[in-house]
Amino acid sequence: MQVEALTLEDVLFEELKIIGAMEAGEARDYIIPYSLEKHQQEYAKSAVIYKAVRNGKVLVGFVMLALDPDGVSVELRRIVVSAPGRGIGVRVLEGIRELCRSELGRKRIWLDVFETNHRARHVYEKVGYSCFGKTEHDGRTLLLYETLV
Repeated sequence: MQVEALTLEDVLFEELKIIGAMEAGEARDYIIPYSLEKHQQEYAKSAVIYKAVRNGKVLVGFVMLALDPDGVSVELRRIVVSAPGRGIGVRVLEGIRELCRSELGRKRIWLDVFETNHRARHVYEKVGYSCFGKTEHDGRTLLLYETLV
């Protein structure tokens, strides 16, 4: 796949099914996947933002952000790309930072990542995220990362 100009655009409701399929692929080992119904519920919430990652007109991933009630922070709840290892994640994270700063007026992004997800941790650290804590989910360690925008 040749990477053209990547864009972050609003996800269409009918694309939630495709997003669910992306989660069920290779990403399923690295995230806590949602059912289609759960995505539909989250999509309807005003504090949850779904962005499609497009390579030209092709949907190549998605991002799910949740606005924290503090008015300062955004949780990067999900980033999934269909072709990892091609630099798409780095570019998407840069786009998320700009979105949070310019459109959402937020100053901090945080996320959790499974300790065993070395590829994602490397990418987060490469673009300036730092680990600030940890927690557990179903017996697996989740590391908490943050960055200022």
